[in-house]
Amino acid sequence: MNKIFKPFVVGGLVGLLTACGGGGGESAENEGQPNETAGGSGTENEGSSRSVASTQFIAMGDSGSGSAGQFAVGQSMADVCRIKGEVAGPCEFVLGFGDNIYEDGATSVADAQFIDKFEKPFEPMGDTPFYMVLGNHDNTGYVGGDGANNSRGDIQVDYHYEGNSPRWNMPDRYYSVDSTEIPSLNTPLTRDGNPLVKIVSLDSNPLASLVADADSRFTWQNYGMQQLFWAQDELISSNALFNISIAHHPYISNGFHGNAGNYDFIPSFILPVISGQRWKDFLEEAVCDYTDFIMTGHDHDLQLLDEVESCGRTRFVVSGAAGKLRSLTDPERNSAMFQQGDTYGFFWVQATESNPSTGVPAQMCFEAYTVDPDIEGFGVLDASGDLTPAHVQCLEKAPPANIARGRDFTGTPLSIPVALTTGEGFDPNFVGPILAFRQQLTGGLNQLNSLNPNEETQQVVGQLINGIDTLLMSIDSVSAALTEQLPAKDLAQATLSVQAAAERLNAIDTSVLPAPFDRLEDAFEAFTIGFGGSGGESSGEGLSEDIAFIVGPVVQLVINLDNILDAVDRQAEPVPVLRGVTSILATTLRGVGGTLEQVTLLDSSNATDGLVGAVNTALNSIVLEVLLLEQAPDNIGENAVILPNLLSDGLATVTREVTEQLDRNVLEPAHSLLGGLLGPITGSIRDLISRLF
Repeated sequence: MNKIFKPFVVGGLVGLLTACGGGGGESAENEGQPNETAGGSGTENEGSSRSVASTQFIAMGDSGSGSAGQFAVGQSMADVCRIKGEVAGPCEFVLGFGDNIYEDGATSVADAQFIDKFEKPFEPMGDTPFYMVLGNHDNTGYVGGDGANNSRGDIQVDYHYEGNSPRWNMPDRYYSVDSTEIPSLNTPLTRDGNPLVKIVSLDSNPLASLVADADSRFTWQNYGMQQLFWAQDELISSNALFNISIAHHPYISNGFHGNAGNYDFIPSFILPVISGQRWKDFLEEAVCDYTDFIMTGHDHDLQLLDEVESCGRTRFVVSGAAGKLRSLTDPERNSAMFQQGDTYGFFWVQATESNPSTGVPAQMCFEAYTVDPDIEGFGVLDASGDLTPAHVQCLEKAPPANIARGRDFTGTPLSIPVALTTGEGFDPNFVGPILAFRQQLTGGLNQLNSLNPNEETQQVVGQLINGIDTLLMSIDSVSAALTEQLPAKDLAQATLSVQAAAERLNAIDTSVLPAPFDRLEDAFEAFTIGFGGSGGESSGEGLSEDIAFIVGPVVQLVINLDNILDAVDRQAEPVPVLRGVTSILATTLRGVGGTLEQVTLLDSSNATDGLVGAVNTALNSIVLEVLLLEQAPDNIGENAVILPNLLSDGLATVTREVTEQLDRNVLEPAHSLLGGLLGPITGSIRDLISRLF
């Protein structure tokens, strides 16, 4: 497979940059702005025999929603390129960072989604070439965004060759674009005879997908190794002035998904793939310090981030707001020159060689544009038709830091699945200290479900509630272990409960439910398959290893449920009971995952404070999620209202009883911690009740 793509054709020579300072990565806003007074293509420097080599492009990602926001972004990109082109030169290409077709990717090269979610929204850009990479939604297997079917992503490669698009470019799943043969660029080489820019497009999905792809072609050992060696060759051999690597999943981010190696707060030692550890290792071995910028999407916001020691001189752009938006989760996680969430948007970028006449060094300049589809000019143009960038930043080219490059990716041994215990030891009648909590919760949800007028939906919701109760047995088992000096039988019951819940959920026929809830069946099937096998008591690697292995499918199901709930929230017609129970299921799974994660960390000398905190957080979150159902609008029907004396006062009473029982029976080392195990829940309930009624 030839990964070297024939160079793309861009047009025009850009004007000079005479005012860009911003040396050494200084993050002061608007310091060192691109000069827009030097004229258009072909302008020569005073005292020089040739023009400064420069190019302009758009950096955007996560575009393919087909929403009004995406259409506003497409028009805004065209407006920026039109106005900037009058003084700095045309936008010569667009870089797209994946999730090109929401929610499930394309099904064929003739799929109308290519038209509705790419061609039409970006029609204002004319024939400007878009160079695209694949995202997790483009490779959906079961539920939108799981990344479990990489063969679906191949359809987008086929569209490059068969779709007859005037702008779509994806010649392979990973490929390079070198500007040395750009025929329409008057100065295709820099003054020293080297290319101005090289773009190395990477495929992050097989290395960071939520669900493993059963296709052996896409294992990290096979596909990942091939791509790593290719990427190293491309970057090490490059003599371009600027090397840019683009992909979907970020190396670092202050957004929802976070940094590679800790995506979605998933510990890498438990799940090295979906936590992004494999991807982090890949970038550190093959890309970091070799490239000037890593540009990605995945988080639906705009970020321009400083370099970090582990990745050398490389700086980072996250631009995933072209079709969706989301809040920044932790703006202090990484040092940022600019960041903004809760908005659509993109970056306009200009790469320029050094200017000997003015002394301005080689640099890349960024202008961030935020887009509001509901206002005139979309927030990109003011009333006078002038551009209104949210941030302007010029960054000098930095020399390599020559970081010590490890072999954590290529040196990692092949992983062998841990054999799980069979489900034969599961006790469906297990009684632990939170039994009363379980009974009150499931009883209240069942009563709520009895008001559901649709018999088929009522039956499915009842089965979901049964699955929630089975999962709660896992937390109940851990709570029992805390009060009985951590016996292995109770901790074993915790893993068996999750396996039993998987079987019960997988048996549910959700095809009778309205979309997108009909996807629950696929999510539950992936949950069951994710355990990867079973074995006898003597075949496992130990209790902690079994628990660590079982957390993986739990986390994957949570993410799949979140994708379904995200799709639900975009629908016009609410489905409160079904949505509420599904949300509680996701919250319960989070609690189970967090609790079992703490179990893996226990040893004979370890205090139980982390485990106690995990149980506390789990139960607290579940109660608060239940109470949120009481805030449903009155106009969605009486079946959305939970009786307050059933789930509010009742749960408050039960949690007080559970607290007393744990106080009375707990181990001495954890006594002070467990004394307040459920107290915060009671206080939260009281506060919510006082606000709601």
